[in-house]
Amino acid sequence: MATREQIDAARRRIEELRDRHAHDVIALVRLVDDGALKGASGDRLAADLRAWDRGFKERFTRALSLLDSLQPTEGAPSP
Repeated sequence: MATREQIDAARRRIEELRDRHAHDVIALVRLVDDGALKGASGDRLAADLRAWDRGFKERFTRALSLLDSLQPTEGAPSP
């Protein structure tokens, strides 16, 4: 089992990755939407990026839910 400190550290890391992912994907979608890739190819790429974003958001939400379900151990974990 994990201690409260380990669970909190994992939560911070997951939230950091989620936020970084959101910024990166939003920047890519804006780039495509602003005309970096025009036509059907650009439309497909934008749709793929949005689907990828939804999938990752679901995984981050699930990971945070799993952390919420953990019961921390008292003190340091045993060796």
